[in-house]
Amino acid sequence: MSSNYEQTAGLLKGLMGRLMSADNEERSQAEASLNSEWRDGQPQTLLGSLAFLVHRDSEAQARAFAAVLLRRLAFQTVNATDNKEDERTVWSVVPGAVQQAVKAELLGALRSETERSARHKLCDTIAEIANNEGDGQWPDLLGALYACAQDGNAQLRESAYRVFSSCAHLLEGQSAAAVTGAFTGALQDAEAAVRQAALQAAVAYIVGTDEKQRSGLAAMVGPMLGVLTPLLQSGDEAALTEALAALVEAGEEAPKLFRAVLGDLVAFATAIGNNAELESATRQAAMELLVTLAEAAPGMCRKSAQFCQAVVPVCLQMLSSIEDDEAWHTAETLEDADSDENHVFGEQTLDRLANALGGRQLLPVAFNYIPQMLQAGEWAQRHAGLMAVSSIGEGCYKLMRNELSRVLDLITPRFRDEHARVRYAACNCVGQMSTDFAPLLQEQHSEAVLGSLIAAMGDAAPRVQTHAAAAMVNFAEDATRAVLEPHLDTLLERLLAMLGSPRRYVQEQAITTIATIADNAQARFNKYYGTIMPMLLRVLAQATDRDHRLLRGKAMECATFIGLAVGRDVFGPDIPRLVELLTQTQRSVEDADDPQASYLQASWARLCRLMGADFAPLLPVVMPPLLAAARQQPDLAILDPDEDPEASYSAEDGWEFANVGGQQVGIRTTALEEKCDAVELLGTYARDLGAAFLPHAAETLEILVPLFRFYFHEGVRSSAAAAVPPVLAALRAGDGAALRQSWGAVCDRYIATLGSEDDDSFALQLFASFAEALGHVGEGSMTGEQMAALAGACVQQMTKYHRRMKEREAARAADELDEDDEEQLAEEEALEGLAIDEVAKALHAVFRAHGPAFAPAFRTLLPVAHKYLRERDPAARQWAICIFDDLVEFTGPASAQFAGDFLEPLAAALGDATAPDLRQAAAYGVGVMAQFGGDAYADFVATTALPAMLAAVARPDARAPENVFATENMVAAIAKALRFCAARVADPRAVLQAWFRALPISNDEDEVPFAYEYLVSVVREQPDALLPPGDRRALAHLVKVVAEPLAVLDVAPALAQALVALMRDSLAALDDAARQALWAEIALEHQQALRAKGLI
Repeated sequence: MSSNYEQTAGLLKGLMGRLMSADNEERSQAEASLNSEWRDGQPQTLLGSLAFLVHRDSEAQARAFAAVLLRRLAFQTVNATDNKEDERTVWSVVPGAVQQAVKAELLGALRSETERSARHKLCDTIAEIANNEGDGQWPDLLGALYACAQDGNAQLRESAYRVFSSCAHLLEGQSAAAVTGAFTGALQDAEAAVRQAALQAAVAYIVGTDEKQRSGLAAMVGPMLGVLTPLLQSGDEAALTEALAALVEAGEEAPKLFRAVLGDLVAFATAIGNNAELESATRQAAMELLVTLAEAAPGMCRKSAQFCQAVVPVCLQMLSSIEDDEAWHTAETLEDADSDENHVFGEQTLDRLANALGGRQLLPVAFNYIPQMLQAGEWAQRHAGLMAVSSIGEGCYKLMRNELSRVLDLITPRFRDEHARVRYAACNCVGQMSTDFAPLLQEQHSEAVLGSLIAAMGDAAPRVQTHAAAAMVNFAEDATRAVLEPHLDTLLERLLAMLGSPRRYVQEQAITTIATIADNAQARFNKYYGTIMPMLLRVLAQATDRDHRLLRGKAMECATFIGLAVGRDVFGPDIPRLVELLTQTQRSVEDADDPQASYLQASWARLCRLMGADFAPLLPVVMPPLLAAARQQPDLAILDPDEDPEASYSAEDGWEFANVGGQQVGIRTTALEEKCDAVELLGTYARDLGAAFLPHAAETLEILVPLFRFYFHEGVRSSAAAAVPPVLAALRAGDGAALRQSWGAVCDRYIATLGSEDDDSFALQLFASFAEALGHVGEGSMTGEQMAALAGACVQQMTKYHRRMKEREAARAADELDEDDEEQLAEEEALEGLAIDEVAKALHAVFRAHGPAFAPAFRTLLPVAHKYLRERDPAARQWAICIFDDLVEFTGPASAQFAGDFLEPLAAALGDATAPDLRQAAAYGVGVMAQFGGDAYADFVATTALPAMLAAVARPDARAPENVFATENMVAAIAKALRFCAARVADPRAVLQAWFRALPISNDEDEVPFAYEYLVSVVREQPDALLPPGDRRALAHLVKVVAEPLAVLDVAPALAQALVALMRDSLAALDDAARQALWAEIALEHQQALRAKGLI
């Protein structure tokens, strides 16, 4: 290869020199030449020449730069097309012989390179090619790396493990014992650089293995931790921080591997965290490892008696390492504290620990220190104590909620602290507690909190004032009107005074708080409207310079919140002027970072809610920027490990970075929040405007549906799922053709996403969204293929939930769970239960829309349904019975072909005294069998189910709160059995009388119509069957069972009138005294309800 590329390598080296030029124009010309003449024009020569330079050039800088260019250019796209599948990379277009030659040069360089920086870049290039090649495409690489790993030259050993750290997949298929042995040796290498590279590689290997393989790797963890102590002793903090960061990744993915060494690790890491002489980054990395383990394996950390005892004091110490700064007191604008400061890290760490571990262990340790901190002479200690309370409240809620009085007794004196930053922290603490302990704090401690916050809103320190007003927002959001109303005058007096502050941030917060107070007060805010609304309109009209954009945004927010609070009658005269000002503002928004844009969108939406259909003419103004915001793609950046993100991607601009696959991947989260808000508002407009949204519905759907798989932001996905049904409803307002045309693609996307979705929270939301959407589209809207695909998606989800159910059973059987572990399992179980319910509802929607046409696809569900029927868990059996109920209800006699495996479990469920929800599902099934199933089910209904239901409704506890819905479903099912299967019922008169005694139905509104229509027909057609002549007890029962549902439920008017007539006619033969005596047996509240409804 050397002879082939020596000349072109020389030319390329000259170009490389110009690429590093300080002259921008020369550098730009060189980049253009590299791309057009070399990459696109002669890719074979480019790669060959770069590889030649990597191996053979005499200058280390040229070798290093050539390696960087080779890595970056080899996998760039050439001849880009709209079809991503047709795109090819530079590497893929060069002949295989050139690829082999490049690889050979790189392996040669691996043996010969001696300069550290060039060697590292060479290793990165080798790893990049190995990661992009298919299995077996570079057979010489693994052997070459093994040889380097065992070489006497430490540089080669380090290089081998550096490559392994970026492509640990090369070790797949190797003996676990051999790999563990090799790593263990390298982790104890005499050279620090080898140990560090081996640690990075070991972490990559652990992360890349599955759970089963990892169980055999615990022996590696001790040697991995052994790498840390020499780094600490040598003072190499940069390497120590890097090693700790690698262990964080391992702890996140495989925390249980650290079980045996947890005690030693806690001691080592907390010693670093406590050492104020070390760099902040080092101390934080050590504590981050412990917090990560707590989050990834909370049970393991809770079982360690010393974990909280050791970790919490370090967090408190870091939290108190805050220094006063005059700029904090005099600032004209507010900025968040840097997230890398120790006191901010300590606050975040306490919050994460509390949420991970709960209060049983953490709270006693924290409150061993917090009271003394709050009384300390140093302001930083008092500040830290308050910030600690605000940090742990959410995670320690269950224990702290019972101690709120004592906690507030500690906090409220600090509102009078001599130091402004402590008073600020008191506001912060109460504000956070107002959220964490809502509504309990508002209900039981309003006077203490409101008195402190209102006083602080008059504080001499502007930042304290502002934070008190911000805390008031948190408090008011969960306070009742009755709590705030006595304080409205004082509150508004303080807030109006704040509007006069010379500091803009004080004015901004005052406006935000006024908006929240108005939202809480509603019509009671009318008395303040005439004072505040003109002020807000003046702000919008006059504060037009760039510096006041945020103030204007908050003013429009406040004005629209007030408008909603006081109503259109009061707000109406000002609406035209506000619309004019908002329209002017929207036309003036040009900068992508203009804060007014998001405030405008939300303000328009509130006006829409207020104006209803009258808002429709404003849609041409409102929709273009809203659609643009919903369409915006995420801002992404991919950087090399050694690049500094802050140089080009500031956190202040919303950029967040994470290490993924050896690279730094960044995303601008502020843009994602804007997108999420826009998507949510699209659904709001569709829901509020209905048919008036039709002109925008099709375009909106095109934006929303692909967002089901927008994995960058879960809020965007959730908002899209919630928005699609109301948009479809708006489409339905047209001629129907547009709806049907759009639905096919929408339905396909629903199904494809549902089949592969792993996030249970989103899965349950998407199933619910699908069911609602299908309800809007209507009957016959899915093809046979779509129904089969949906059934398959349901099978995938239900199979996953069944597997997890078995895993939880195994975990409980192992008897290794503590109380918190069990609580976590219960939360997972509850979430999956909700998801399973939504799967059943989605299937119900398909059955309702397609009836027997869905039966062939239902066959796919049978195997998983049978699994659930065999489970001990009543909820599992209930799901299977529910989908069988739908099958019978909507396919009728055709369902009998599937019934064999369902009838016996359903019969057993009718008598399961421990599971009322299961009994209810079974009873509903019996009812639909009788009503819709025909002869195929008649014997089962009459001879098996009916006796079981009669026994159940006669039980003494049949009307207990937990049983009443199951009982009422059985009462309705008995009526259906009598109505449709009478010929098969033994002694129907006795059954009829037992059914009559089991009435009323006064809780389950859905079961009233059939049962009471049947009652009317029986009394009209066979009066003696239920009301024997002279039987006053039967007559009294009739009055009671008719009056009760009429009083407490919304009964359809026709049925209500029929029931009233039935009562009147049945009582007609009685004298007034007898009628009054019967009427007196009806509960007083029911009598009053019947009169209020005009039924008597």
